[in-house]
Amino acid sequence: MAANDLPAYPRGHNVRFTVEGGIAVRLINKTGANSVRGMVVHASSANDMSVIKAVVDVPDPIGVFDEAGVPDGSYAWVVVSGIAYVYFIGAATRGHLARGFLTADDDYMAGFALSEAVPTSPFSDDKHFYEIGHVLETTSGSGLARCVLHFN
Repeated sequence: MAANDLPAYPRGHNVRFTVEGGIAVRLINKTGANSVRGMVVHASSANDMSVIKAVVDVPDPIGVFDEAGVPDGSYAWVVVSGIAYVYFIGAATRGHLARGFLTADDDYMAGFALSEAVPTSPFSDDKHFYEIGHVLETTSGSGLARCVLHFN
């Protein structure tokens, strides 16, 4: 289904501010499943105005789902800037970076993030382009944590 086959939203209804302080845009969920709040997404190369789950070794995530349960093929809110909940595969630590996965990382799961200490020397280019943002709160295990988003 192409983006043009879906209903248009009235002008001004494709962008909004979230309660947490983020800017969200409406894009089509093409993950193959219902959306998961905080799931990290990439722009789809196969479908116009669509997003897919972030996968291992693919840089440049563009946002995170702001809502859960939106069916595949439907419009979903994707936070692209500001503060948002990000789903971490393990504990998150405030002050850490939030980033996507590389092959060398343990416990990889498509669409989720990991919390990593800010390095004392700059990241390699590989890690730099996987950055999602900076963690604002600490969690004891996997789940949602607020982050300031800044995609590289």
